Amino acid sequence: MSNNQGGIQRMQRIFLSLLAGTLLVTTVAFTQSAAPDPNDIEAKKMFNEANALYKAGNYMAAIEKVKGAIGLQEDYRYSYLLGLCYKNTKQYDEAVKALAASAQQNPQFEGTHNALGGVYLVQGNFDQAIESFKRALRLNPKLKPSQKGISEAYLGKGQELMKDGKYELAGTLIDEALEQHSDNPKLYLLAARIYNRLEQPQKALDAANEALKQKKGRSRGAEYFEIGVAYKKLNEIAKARNAFAEAAKDPAYNRNAQYELDGLRGK
Repeated sequence: MSNNQGGIQRMQRIFLSLLAGTLLVTTVAFTQSAAPDPNDIEAKKMFNEANALYKAGNYMAAIEKVKGAIGLQEDYRYSYLLGLCYKNTKQYDEAVKALAASAQQNPQFEGTHNALGGVYLVQGNFDQAIESFKRALRLNPKLKPSQKGISEAYLGKGQELMKDGKYELAGTLIDEALEQHSDNPKLYLLAARIYNRLEQPQKALDAANEALKQKKGRSRGAEYFEIGVAYKKLNEIAKARNAFAEAAKDPAYNRNAQYELDGLRGK
């Protein structure tokens, strides 16, 4: 389980990096009016300066600028930018506060819900991450960071439930995840593990084979190990041996696979 948690943490870091590259903050245009509000003009100016600082990677200076803009005028874009700045400086609690304010100011902006999902994900608040990504996807079903993020949130929540021994809940969750996000091999691998523990070896076998089909890279020990477990439960011993032999080729699974092979001797 620790290897899986380490993998999730690595994916969280990758995902947050992806968010930083895909979430766009645009400048606020000045508009002509009969009697312009001085506070409005100054707030927009400060926001645009903060946005330039954010794009340059100077997040701390951007925070001060955009807080100044918010002090003059509330605007969902200002709160959104503040949340992104806090996220990029790893001040996650402050990021949640700022992004929650942005969502309240404009519930129809998918970028805020997507960013909230990313912050909740890195905090390990998987339930809230799933809900935030769902809101973003309801507004924009093609938003790729949210599609990727919700898969990772389902993965993290499933592993959390497994760690706590809540296999039935994990099974329900993984079924929901696979109905909506069938292109993530890690979700299928997790499904195989869950189904094996729920004594549903045929479903475990199907999920592990789908994980193998979708997976890129050479490391396949985890998938073959679950295939071996499923065949063992189905009492198809020869197929179980073959699967464990494949799993044993992976250094990360060699010991566990060899243990299973030893146990199958004479059967």
